[in-house]
Amino acid sequence: MLHFTQDESSKSARVVRMTPWRRQIVETDAGEIETLDIGAGQNRAILLLTHGLGSVHSLEEIAEGINARFPGRRIVAYSRPGRGASPEPQGGASTNILSYEAHAVLPALMRALTLTDVDIVAHSDGAAVAILFACVHPWMVGRMVAICPQVHAGEVVHETDGLGEIEKLGAEHADMQTAMRCRAAQREAVSADPGVILDRVGALTAPLLLIQGLKDDHDAQRQMEVLSDRVPGPMKWVMLRHDGHFPQHDNPDVVIDMICRHLEETGPEMTGKRRQRGGTI
Repeated sequence: MLHFTQDESSKSARVVRMTPWRRQIVETDAGEIETLDIGAGQNRAILLLTHGLGSVHSLEEIAEGINARFPGRRIVAYSRPGRGASPEPQGGASTNILSYEAHAVLPALMRALTLTDVDIVAHSDGAAVAILFACVHPWMVGRMVAICPQVHAGEVVHETDGLGEIEKLGAEHADMQTAMRCRAAQREAVSADPGVILDRVGALTAPLLLIQGLKDDHDAQRQMEVLSDRVPGPMKWVMLRHDGHFPQHDNPDVVIDMICRHLEETGPEMTGKRRQRGGTI
């Protein structure tokens, strides 16, 4: 386990708003998706997945930081169905919304944006969506960063919970109640079937960086342990001793630096994987 130390006085809170033209509604096979797209036209991208109560607005600061480090890379973030300006999911989402997002929404968005290859940075239960996607499409995922991942249910979440988290995330939702209902449905789905994620992470091969706030009150130790026990591929831990569930907002410079260092790393396992496997979705 890798421990990262920090000075609590280094915490900063910055409000960033990307130029509006970078945000758009994209028509996909799974419905309309609100998207932030920097460097459109490239087939490779760094894909950002937000917390279950987040929106593209939650990811603008991290997108700006990564863009400053990698000005030539495409960066894509989106509001998950029912969040931001993305309409509530229909039909196939009724049984398990996390699986629906991983196996229907995310592939549909990638097709619409002509993405063939992504590195993924995901927060909270966005990491669960990312893991499910990467396990099914390993040839399309390079490196992964999971910030305070939520891969098992933990405490029960109600539809009325979450206003404080929405404020912390800086999220903007067309319908606040719909956003909270979608987040509650995700937690309920994992509670009903705990293996929906944990039984699949054994197929995860992408080099993974876990960034965890030591003061995270969302069953943090258990979240990290279950991933450590099951992920077979290369993995590193970073523990931020002063942070809770939102380190990318409390310590954006520190977290962005760790993300970029991980994405910059190269290894023979990645070259070999990309040469051996290929395909579309």
